[in-house]
Amino acid sequence: MNIAVDIRCLMEKNLTGVGEYTFNLLTHLFEIDSTNNYYLFFNSRKDVAQRIPKFNQPNVHYCQFKYPNKILNLSLKFFKYPKLDLLINKRFKTKIDKFFFPNISFFQTECPYLITAHDLSFELFPEFLSLKRKLWHKFINPKKCFQNAEKVISVSKNTKLDLDVRYQLSNVNCSTVYSGISKDFKPLGDGFGPESIPNTKRIKIFRQKHNLPQKFILALSTIEPRKNLDTLVDAFKEFNKVKPEYSLVITGPQGWGKQDKRDKQDERDKQIIWTGFVEAKDKCLLYNLASMFIYPSFYEGFGFPPLEAMASGCPVITTNNSSLSEVCEDAAILIDAHNSNDLLQVMRQMIKPEIKNYYQNKGIEQAQKFNWELTAQKLLQNINQSRIDKE
Repeated sequence: MNIAVDIRCLMEKNLTGVGEYTFNLLTHLFEIDSTNNYYLFFNSRKDVAQRIPKFNQPNVHYCQFKYPNKILNLSLKFFKYPKLDLLINKRFKTKIDKFFFPNISFFQTECPYLITAHDLSFELFPEFLSLKRKLWHKFINPKKCFQNAEKVISVSKNTKLDLDVRYQLSNVNCSTVYSGISKDFKPLGDGFGPESIPNTKRIKIFRQKHNLPQKFILALSTIEPRKNLDTLVDAFKEFNKVKPEYSLVITGPQGWGKQDKRDKQDERDKQIIWTGFVEAKDKCLLYNLASMFIYPSFYEGFGFPPLEAMASGCPVITTNNSSLSEVCEDAAILIDAHNSNDLLQVMRQMIKPEIKNYYQNKGIEQAQKFNWELTAQKLLQNINQSRIDKE
């Protein structure tokens, strides 16, 4: 079977979210499937070839186009042209049987397609979107993207439920396939946590690079309203009055929206450190050095960071909403996203050695349930199953 894959999300300089999902999924999919042929579609007027990951398997082929993206997207939206599978057919003389889209995007196809649904935050919490993103989703029309799919891959049961309720996908074959966690995330040293990691030259350089104090609480996410960082800052300020030896390190790229707490704290409070984007290769060490990890998001379709922290031996506090309670289960302390006092109380609990050790061990055990090999296997089963159903 000839399967096309939309890899436009891999053209970004720094991969986050969907990009990391796509890269890890394809890496493991190509390792287990040597039967199907894969045609990787991407388009950019600029030269982005150096950013695209190199997959060397003989059944993987790159299909690069150089149309202006704005013109292509407008044509796809208003004229329903060109059909992306026919573009590949014309240029590379290959008939595409299936198209896989790792996320909603501008596309049109003649052949059947599968699409991954990561979350429905844009439907359920539009107040957390910028005007630009609201308009983008309106043009994309996610409901139609999902309803016309041969199969929808939801990354959690909660996302599947949201799809069923919001879009009434009863006639669409929707399958839950959990995302995975990279094996790169693991505890370093003989024990767990910052106390067990030798203070090597590498650690000293790493701390200097990111301005990391000896004891810190970590948050990692895109800096935007949905991530609820203001509640974290409020709770930390109270926590810090009793435990002044701790700092709060907030890591992640700037999203959108004014972060009032950041504006007030940046210059005046040296206990709160905003590092900006941290490369994927640095995240494991960051989790290992942290005393605890806090993820106070209002809504997530899956939630990579809490599981990455767990796999790295860092105890986790997160919220009891959306998919977070589903994927974390009892391996994290779950709190109300709207209650900074609730968060404050569990932060005080988490620094107790017996509580911390308990959630370190539970977290490592929980994270082992999520691996990319299994994700790739289940995706391949869905691809093959959709072919059998059609036959």
